[in-house]
Amino acid sequence: MSAANWIAAEYDGKRLRIWSMQGAEISARQELPCGSRSALIETLRDRSDLPVLLADLTGEFSAGGAAAPAPANLQVTRDNGSALQIWVAQGVTQTTPNAALRGQTAAIAGLLAAEPQFDGVICLPGRQSHWARISAGEICHFQGYLTGELLEQLSGTTGLTDATTDPDAFIAALEDALSRPHRAYGRLLALRGAAGAGMSQLAGLLIGCELADAKPYWLGEMVAVTGHAPLADLYSVALQRQGVSVQRPEPDAALLAGLHGAWKTLAEVPPKGRLH
Repeated sequence: MSAANWIAAEYDGKRLRIWSMQGAEISARQELPCGSRSALIETLRDRSDLPVLLADLTGEFSAGGAAAPAPANLQVTRDNGSALQIWVAQGVTQTTPNAALRGQTAAIAGLLAAEPQFDGVICLPGRQSHWARISAGEICHFQGYLTGELLEQLSGTTGLTDATTDPDAFIAALEDALSRPHRAYGRLLALRGAAGAGMSQLAGLLIGCELADAKPYWLGEMVAVTGHAPLADLYSVALQRQGVSVQRPEPDAALLAGLHGAWKTLAEVPPKGRLH
């Protein structure tokens, strides 16, 4: 197997995923718990001879970014908080409503690298979910939600497989929340800590409330849902129930394509000392 010449990484505040890369090819991968910036830097210390391109989904690594509408091609900023060669994916900011995309921009860039003419909405489920309107190669506007974090907190687990236990319970709760989101909010307490069908209901209520608010993003649109199972599966089912045309790009392929594009730019046109 070829030796790695750069590192791709994604950090969401709870876990760190690392890929050792040889150009666009994966040499090795690793996933481990990671809850802070300092823990991340310590984990990467034994790879200090390689440049790290990081998609930070939390904002702990401040990378700045342009205001929307902004080009979707990924820009990176050198992190000066450590001696390591860490390059952080720049985000995109927005004032109305006040919001910020952070490392999610890496996956968006990767999706558009594969489909440059994409015109529609990208939904990125995760601990935080984001909906981004894409047109003419730009991130036009976006909206974020805490659905994933709320589901973790209310269910008491980060393993969300129980949310898919009872599809009928999920759909019933989803439809109830879409039509009466105020009523859905009042049902959350009774489902706290629920497992099995109860967790399916909880997921349906939370995703339904999100879809009710995000309706301008998906109504009449083609939506690319990029995220990991089981959460992304639930979003896809929920959208398809509303008659939405859904694409399912492979999430890690999108992330790595975005980071690889930024790495190539650094490697091919390096200002003096950029990758050293």
